[in-house]
Amino acid sequence: MKENYQKIGLWLGPIIAFSMSLLPIPMDMSQAAWYTATGSIWMAIWWCTEAVPVAITALIPLVVFPLFDIGNIKVIATPYSSPIIYLFWGGFVLALAIEKWNLHKRIALIILTSAGHSGRSLIGGFMFSSAIISMWVMNTSTTLMLLPIGVSVIKIVNQAGNEISDTQKHNFQVALLLGIAYSATMGGMATLIGTAPNALLAGFLLENGYTEIQFGSFMLVGLPLTIVMVPCAWIVLTKIIFPVNFITSEKTHHSLSNMRIRLGSMSNAEKRVGIVFLITALGWITRPILNSFPQLIQLTDAGIALMSAISLFLIPSGDKENPYLMNWEVMQKLPWGLLLLFGGGLSLASSFTRTGLAEWIGSSLVILGEAGIIILVIAIATLITTLTELTSNVATTGTFLPVVAALAIGININPLVFSLVAALAASCAFMLPVATPPNAIVYGSGYIRIPEMVKGGIVLNFIGIIIVSIVSLILAPIVFG
Repeated sequence: MKENYQKIGLWLGPIIAFSMSLLPIPMDMSQAAWYTATGSIWMAIWWCTEAVPVAITALIPLVVFPLFDIGNIKVIATPYSSPIIYLFWGGFVLALAIEKWNLHKRIALIILTSAGHSGRSLIGGFMFSSAIISMWVMNTSTTLMLLPIGVSVIKIVNQAGNEISDTQKHNFQVALLLGIAYSATMGGMATLIGTAPNALLAGFLLENGYTEIQFGSFMLVGLPLTIVMVPCAWIVLTKIIFPVNFITSEKTHHSLSNMRIRLGSMSNAEKRVGIVFLITALGWITRPILNSFPQLIQLTDAGIALMSAISLFLIPSGDKENPYLMNWEVMQKLPWGLLLLFGGGLSLASSFTRTGLAEWIGSSLVILGEAGIIILVIAIATLITTLTELTSNVATTGTFLPVVAALAIGININPLVFSLVAALAASCAFMLPVATPPNAIVYGSGYIRIPEMVKGGIVLNFIGIIIVSIVSLILAPIVFG
């Protein structure tokens, strides 16, 4: 059953697009550019209201754009098979294999059983685990995996009696669950496959001929961002907003140790998946060196991801019931809709450039250059973060990447700067359950109220905007030249 705003959006999108198509075309704009603009508004309305599934909205360019001579079906469809989509696909398959054999759970429990005995250090252990795993596994899966472990720890703490005050118990449960969610989002910012906006950024820049962002190069920007953001979140949650000052009982650590013991010794399948993961990550990071060999000059990040994914179907697991590390049944969990969403966003962005709409927007917004690059970067980060609180971060990124890139070109700035800000800021929405899947998951546990999420999230939104702006203005130009 659709909500009222979804019903309104369902009709509002095509009505506005059709009405705009009947208006006079703005001066110096081609007809194809004007129709691209109307189509993008239709898609933006449907994405923002989720009038239909976001992946279905992403198919609009394939149907509508050829009819209005924005491009033939071959041109419009090409971005749906961008190398970045194959990179993300391969990353998804590797992540599913890690989940299938519980390697991610073992990593998390190793970290948690090594954490200190204070409530604050235990929260830090959960946050560190969440961030590390989310660099390689979908933040949704990471949160779902850590949530029951976190809830079991919360129940043990709540049974502590008078030795821990009710306020401390409450602060612990809120800070712990918010820490898991926020760190999952922050961890994803570190790599190209960690979260969808990062991959969309790389695909957008590649498809439109701006630049190619290599996996290792992006990590030089994303990883420092995560390294700064996660401790900031830990300090904000456990020392400022929800102070936690108690020492955890031995019962808590016994519980975590027992969870680790129940996993048993590391299986052959876990070891083999771990080896594939390490080789893949090493390949991504060292690709510039590998490309220096004549035989590997055409090796790409997507190629490495695909080789990794294919190998998982070929390597024996040592388990009779599941003879190989990956099978097609597990592949059904792969988020195919997200890949369609990538394709739609890239196709829309490509049409912006190809029809001249991006150039027209850039020249129209050139007056904004007087505000200065620092003000514009902060403004873009603030706008994207605010919008992402209410809409899909992929949809927001896909809609605004061509706009901010056009603005950058119009004022003679490398489009990578503004595009990077937009993509990273889309992962800095921490205030509401609808902002990110991790937020929604921990809110659904029943241990957190929305005002508490807003209380912690608004501070981290502000910190995120500042850190993303600094990274984009100072670190990114050094890394990307």
